[in-house]
Order: sequence, then C-alpha cells, then structure tokens
Amino acid sequence: MDEDRGTDQALREVLRSVRLESSVMSRAHMRRPFAVASHALPKAIFHAVAQGECFLEVEGETKPIRLRAGDVALLTRGEAHVLREGTDATAVPLTSLPVLDDGTHVNTLVCGGTGEETRIICGTFELRHAASDVMLASLPPRMHARGRASGGVGAWLDATVTMLATELSRTSASAEGMIARFTDVLVMHLIQACIDQAPERGGGWLSALRDERIGRALATIHHDPGGNWTASSLASRAGMSRSAFFARFSELVGEPPARYLTRWRVWVAADLIERERLSVGELAARVGYASEDAFSRVFKRVMGVSPVQFRRKTLHPA
Repeated sequence: MDEDRGTDQALREVLRSVRLESSVMSRAHMRRPFAVASHALPKAIFHAVAQGECFLEVEGETKPIRLRAGDVALLTRGEAHVLREGTDATAVPLTSLPVLDDGTHVNTLVCGGTGEETRIICGTFELRHAASDVMLASLPPRMHARGRASGGVGAWLDATVTMLATELSRTSASAEGMIARFTDVLVMHLIQACIDQAPERGGGWLSALRDERIGRALATIHHDPGGNWTASSLASRAGMSRSAFFARFSELVGEPPARYLTRWRVWVAADLIERERLSVGELAARVGYASEDAFSRVFKRVMGVSPVQFRRKTLHPA
C-alpha cells in the first residue's frame, strides 16, 4: 500500500467514525465588480471557485486571499467574510441577492456588474460526534487549497469542483444524489489538503494521518474502539516495534497511544449516550471496558462528569 493510498484510507475511516455531513448552500454567479458579505455560521464554510477569480476577505484578517478557478477556501470556524472582485464595489448581504429561477436543485444567486463572470460554489460541513470540537480544532482556522496551479490533492480538488459544478447545473432527479456525493468528496480532498499542510509533529490526528503506519493505527482505533488494543498490538498493526511505535505516535499525535485510545473510547461513549439508550454496563462493553466502575472513573476524568450525569445534561440541557 503506497503512502497516498494509506493516508486516504485512514482519512476515510476517521471521517466515517465522526460522521462527516456536508452540503452545498448555494452557487453564486457574479460579474465584476462585485462584493458579497456573508454572516458567521456555527459550522465550517467552504467556497469552491468553478470559474473566474476573486478575493476572500475574512473578518478580523487584514490580508485577503486570492482565489482562482479550481481553488477552494475553508473557514473552519465559519467566520463572517466578503467575496470581492473590484475595489469600487460596495458589499451587499448574501441574503439580499436575487435568486435565478433555473430549475436546479440548489439556489443560484446573481449579482455584480457587467464584467467578467466568477462562479462560486458555497457549502458547509460538520463533524457530528462528541469529539467534533476537538477534531475541528486541529484544522487550521483558514485554508486556501489551490486547484489548477498545483498537482497532487490540488488536481483532485480541481476535478471535483468541475464535476460538482456540472451536477449543480443539471435539473434531473439524479443530480441531487450526485451533488451530495461530490460535496463529500470535495470536503475529503479539502481535509487531505489540511493534512498535507499540518505540522510535522504534535498536530493531533492531522499530523498522524500524514504518516502511513501511524495513520493505520489511528484508523484501527477509530474503526474498533472496543478492541483489546495495547501499544504492542497497535504497533503490530503499524508494522513497527513497540518502542518505535510509541515514540513515533507520541511525537506526531502529541500524546501516547494509550491516552489517545482512552480519550477516543470516552468520546465514542459520549456520542452513544447522545444517540442511543444504553445502560452504563452496555456503554462500557461497547468501548472495551469489562468493569462499569473502571469505565465510569475514566469517563469522569475525561469529560468532567459521570456517564449518568452526562446523560442527564444531554437530555435536559441548561
């Protein structure tokens, strides 16, 4: 298994375990000069440029990001921002733009002057899991993934943006399903680009996924959190000696394998509490604990409350 294939498989397993949910909000057809303002959202926002170019101005940042056809910009924290092309345009709210009635499955917004056209696909994504906040925090607040001007993941991004734009222009019943699939693929390529830009060590799951062997071990933990895993058995999965695996995992992830495994098991249990009606004993068994007491102690150490208290908090939020 080559490195790119191994990283891709590990990424798919990690994203499957946290239930990636992505969607296209709209597409914008804008002619120069234009400036469109979007308010902040409680989820990650992406803009994929299918045609033309523009600047992305993020609230609180002084340097705009130049986006060209094939590029994708990611705002992990969902900050307010402006898409602009032309210095003489006054920003108008996104919600005030007229919608083109073209019979497609996603709203097509239009604005701007009479100059060259820029077409942008606007969407969001979330990680639906108790660990989502921690995992999203590992992503950079803002990222610019280049498409046509670069190889590797950039080439995949460019191709995916093109295919997504094609499906968005169709009115057939099958287009809606294809849009959902291409959007998920686009987000996967985006996160892959984040992995490529992650720090060499101590960057959490992003850094770990850059390494084929450690990524394989991380995918194993996410796939089967209730397994009887030890540093030795995970090292075997990674094809490394125990000492080398322990050192490399700790360097890349920023914590030892046992600590990461423990935290992931607790996050999985917390996610199960939110989605299913399980007893403490059933929760313990699902995440690899034979003893309810041991599981409850570990859960409280990680989450700050017992499983029973967490359930009450989930069912009756303040």
